[in-house]
Amino acid sequence: MKPTLPCALRIAALSLLTVPGLHAAPKSVPDPKDEITPVTSSAESTPPPSQEFLMEGSITGKSDVKQGNAQYGGVSNINSHVNYVISPQIKEGLLMRVGVDYNRNSFGLYDNAVLPNTLQSTNLIIGADMAIGDRIIMRVEAHPGLYSDFVSITGSDFDMPVQIGGTYLYSKDLQFIFGIQIDLKSNLPLIGLPGVRWQFAKDWVLSAIPPKPQLQYLVNRSLTLYVGADLLGGTYHLNNNFGSDHGNTQMNGNIVDFAEVRVGGGVTWKVTPNLSLDVSGGYVPYRSFEIHADQIGYGTFKTKTQSQFSDGAPYAQVGLSGSF
Repeated sequence: MKPTLPCALRIAALSLLTVPGLHAAPKSVPDPKDEITPVTSSAESTPPPSQEFLMEGSITGKSDVKQGNAQYGGVSNINSHVNYVISPQIKEGLLMRVGVDYNRNSFGLYDNAVLPNTLQSTNLIIGADMAIGDRIIMRVEAHPGLYSDFVSITGSDFDMPVQIGGTYLYSKDLQFIFGIQIDLKSNLPLIGLPGVRWQFAKDWVLSAIPPKPQLQYLVNRSLTLYVGADLLGGTYHLNNNFGSDHGNTQMNGNIVDFAEVRVGGGVTWKVTPNLSLDVSGGYVPYRSFEIHADQIGYGTFKTKTQSQFSDGAPYAQVGLSGSF
């Protein structure tokens, strides 16, 4: 069966989470979104480890949700995300990546909602960047950690998604990207999709790379305006009493796949060459919670609660990122 449009968007979002940091053009191109860390250096000296961080937060207004034809109340979301990675060079053409990542979704729910109040993850980042020749950069990462509602921590909250991404530098203006993610707890255990970054004019860049595909206008070397999408998503374990507390014991210890699609625009300002401030806003046309058994793919029990299109809500987001 062909996936629906929202399902296809989720595939894109999760499949290319490895790619930020791999999709930028060579340094000769003034790209405000450039996060690439060169993986080659002079053989005569070893550079100090590079470091990168991201802090961002957003708020989404209430959007009504439904299950099948049944209409329920409104759900809002406050999302917080913090990420830090250090990349020491192991040898020429090979960087190690070690870091931490924290992501939290805190939902405002209607009365008696059969949904989690919070979904969050705390995980390590362990991986590497590799240069293959002059035109191909690969990234492999594992993200071992806790992914759950954090009501009661057990071994079932542990998960380790694995992400593999690659960039082919066709030219200074055109790069092709591909990524896959493996997460055996998700309803989509293996997903992947290509992307492209194309600077088709002096001041215009098509960065069709989920989870944040954008059309960018480069005002100057410090300021970029853009329109596009932002896709949030994740797979989380629900506590062993979740179903009992909500009147359905079949949900105890289940998995929830959460997805949120945002469309809008924003501005990125390079405060310094190594520090960027990003402010954006727009509309959330789709959000879903899919609860299913803790096994590969769907089990015999499944529920899906979603809001889409006319039931959407506005959002606003601010982020600070840097590399040094």
